[in-house]
Amino acid sequence: MKKLSTVLFMLLLSACANQVQITDSQQTNTTVAQELNRPMYLRGDFTLWDAESHYMLQESKKGVYSVKAKFMTPGKVYEFKLADDAWSKGFNCGYKVQGTLRLNQPQLADCDTVYNYFSFMPKKKGWYKITLDYSDNRSPKVLVTKN
Repeated sequence: MKKLSTVLFMLLLSACANQVQITDSQQTNTTVAQELNRPMYLRGDFTLWDAESHYMLQESKKGVYSVKAKFMTPGKVYEFKLADDAWSKGFNCGYKVQGTLRLNQPQLADCDTVYNYFSFMPKKKGWYKITLDYSDNRSPKVLVTKN
């Protein structure tokens, strides 16, 4: 009986040690600077889905990236994603839950998606800012604002 108690105690200690290691590794995965270590682009039907240099996202503050786009046709649905030049896994951001973006209303993004592109229909022509908030890499968000 004493041997069985000792074995159970050792297993319990082992399980607790493993749980602490998992928690520690999850905390190190939230480093923002290491996650977006490559250029990201606004890519959509208006760019023929190409990665064009003038649509490269710029970091405005730590973990937050944005780019301006001129949408000239009110009422037209513009479709786009935020992705690197190779559509790489982890760097191919489309919608997570809902694809329709509304002005000043952030939507969750999924940066491992292949097909889930965002859509946005401007009410007025002009310049818009598209922002990728990656400050919490487990829950990135995309936002469109009027410039």
